[in-house]
Amino acid sequence: MHSAARYLLRLGSRVLPSSLVLWLGLCWLVGSGCKLLTVKMPGEPLSRKDAQIRSQTREFAGVLSATVQQVSDAVEGQVDDPVLKARCVMWKVGCVSGVRKATLRSTPVLALVDTWALCRQMNDFLSRGPGLELFGNHQAAFLTNAHALEVRISGIARNSLATADWQQMSTFVEAYAREYPLQNLALEREPVAARWEDFQGSATVAAPAGTTSEALVDFADRLQMIGQQVPEEIRWRLGLEAAEFERAMARGGVTLDRLDATLGRIAQVAAESPATISNAVTELRIGFLPVFDRFEKQWGTTLETLQRERQILTENIAVERVAVLKAVDEQRAAILQAADQQRESIVKDAQRLSRDIIDQSLGYVHRTVRTVLVFLVILAVVILGLPFAFGYLVGKTMARRSGEERPPV
Repeated sequence: MHSAARYLLRLGSRVLPSSLVLWLGLCWLVGSGCKLLTVKMPGEPLSRKDAQIRSQTREFAGVLSATVQQVSDAVEGQVDDPVLKARCVMWKVGCVSGVRKATLRSTPVLALVDTWALCRQMNDFLSRGPGLELFGNHQAAFLTNAHALEVRISGIARNSLATADWQQMSTFVEAYAREYPLQNLALEREPVAARWEDFQGSATVAAPAGTTSEALVDFADRLQMIGQQVPEEIRWRLGLEAAEFERAMARGGVTLDRLDATLGRIAQVAAESPATISNAVTELRIGFLPVFDRFEKQWGTTLETLQRERQILTENIAVERVAVLKAVDEQRAAILQAADQQRESIVKDAQRLSRDIIDQSLGYVHRTVRTVLVFLVILAVVILGLPFAFGYLVGKTMARRSGEERPPV
């Protein structure tokens, strides 16, 4: 815009170097024309409150994940009971997966209410729900941390929302957690979005997606959260499968120990009473073959389950990788396309503005020149006509006076 103004000023200096009126007209046109050029980036920026809620909610998700992992790992390292170890791992998986799903919602307020509801459900599950005695002597550690996390997310909501909005959200969270409590360590939950809309009596208004930079930051946060938590969850789930497989193997080992003890007793009986060996062998075959068949079927089922889980896991990872790459490519193409369209729009606006300014300036120059010529003609008529008329009148008056003063002959 400044280069266009300098171009027009140089053009004006060449056309009318001494015309102050033209210079003022050009300056006014340039000043008013700059207001016509407006650059609008795609998307609307998030409000300050929504941006603050989204940032603090996702920061809390990291705190919850780290706290749950720390407590679960500490208890898991202190106990020898494989069942209690498995419960600690399942608690980690359920909490981390649940808080990730809650905080990655597109609407910041919905993410906040979903996260708060999850913390209230976790607290109720451990304090008076099915998980009241789930962790034995270490129940107090899990319950204390769950209560502290609920207090923290409640404080975030109180500081981010108006008093009336906070009271409304607190009422909803209490009613939702009481109506839809957690039933097991999988932390399967009733969808919050529909219940929240029903509670408000209207559909939730989606927040703006934000500007390009805000959308990219949101996309980077989602990728970072998924990249940090999903591999850990996969490792924990595989650990659970491995532990279950080891327990199955232990049960098979107990069966084999019983078989060895039975064979030892058979050998002893055979040594003491060879006559009864045939009956013992028959009883052993009748009693052991069904057990061996069940063990073989259980072994085959375990191998099939492991193979199927591994195949599903591989397919899921491949699908997620393709989806992430596709989303990145689409986002990058959309950004490049938007930038190209914006650049073309700016160039077209600048060209159109320059043509309008030049056309208006030349029209104003033509009108100014025409007006100046008219004024020059009038001025010439006035300058040349007035002395001639004045001289004519003076001469005529003097001739009249000289005729009157001349004596008669």
